[in-house]
Amino acid sequence: MAQDGVLNNAEEDAFKSRVIEKASGINSFSADFMQTRHMNVMDESPESQGRVYYKSPDMLKWEYIRPYDYQLLFRDSKLYILEEGQLSEVDLSSNKLFGKIGELVAGTVNGKILQADKDFTITYYRDRQNIKAKIIPKDKNLSGMFREIWVNFNKDHLIRSVRLIDPSGDYTEIFMKNIKINQSIPPSVFQN
Repeated sequence: MAQDGVLNNAEEDAFKSRVIEKASGINSFSADFMQTRHMNVMDESPESQGRVYYKSPDMLKWEYIRPYDYQLLFRDSKLYILEEGQLSEVDLSSNKLFGKIGELVAGTVNGKILQADKDFTITYYRDRQNIKAKIIPKDKNLSGMFREIWVNFNKDHLIRSVRLIDPSGDYTEIFMKNIKINQSIPPSVFQN
């Protein structure tokens, strides 16, 4: 049984290969999520719930259901935001930061972020039976938003949770459950 701690080069290569192989077979992904925001200045940690949908190669919908209705849809090089019935649109090809955030979110959901060595410094750790990746953005704009990102994988090499840590040390933690891979997602999910 391997010990907890940083993976050696052979373990890291084997793990990345398994995750990337698994990710290459993902044509669609959906899951429920629970999101918790932890802030040093607050005693309580606000929680949100929702659903995430991904369809290869580049459609992603992040839908908050509780405590408010809020949707982010990445499709056709655009970001559509639906908040309180108001729809706004961002052209990702002209807004590089939003484009990188879209790639980051999709890459975190489908595991392909592990192939982004040029954009991130990635260190892998074993934590009991699970592997987690510590991801540090190299891009100054992204590192101004996220000091580091922790992606935790389950034994099936799928994303179990993501922790996004701000430069201040505050963080958002997202736990995935009811994960469904390669099941049909109605086209209406990706309409705005």
